[in-house]
Amino acid sequence: MKNAPARVKVFQELFAAPARILVLRALLPQPLNYGELFDALDNVMSRPAIHGALIELRALGYIEDDAPEGVIRRPSTTRLTARRDRITHDFGQALEFVLG
Repeated sequence: MKNAPARVKVFQELFAAPARILVLRALLPQPLNYGELFDALDNVMSRPAIHGALIELRALGYIEDDAPEGVIRRPSTTRLTARRDRITHDFGQALEFVLG
C-alpha cells in the first residue's frame, strides 16, 4: 500500500476492524442517536466497543454528528450520521487502485 492514495489507505483502515463496519452499517440507512445505535447493535457489540468504533470512524472521516464544536462528551441525543459521500469517494478510489 506504499503507493496507494491517502484515502485508499484510510478506506483500508475502515475494513481492518469488524466493529467499524458493523457500526457504519447500522448508521448507513439513517442517522441514529446513541440509544438507537446501542439498541440496533445490542446483540452484536458491547457499548464500549461501539464507542471505540465511533471514535475511530469519526477520526477516519466516515461519520459526523450534530454535537457542538469542541464538546468532549457528546449528549446522548447527538445524531450520528454516516458520510455516504466520503465512503463512496474512498470506495471508488480503492476500486480504481485495485483495478489499476
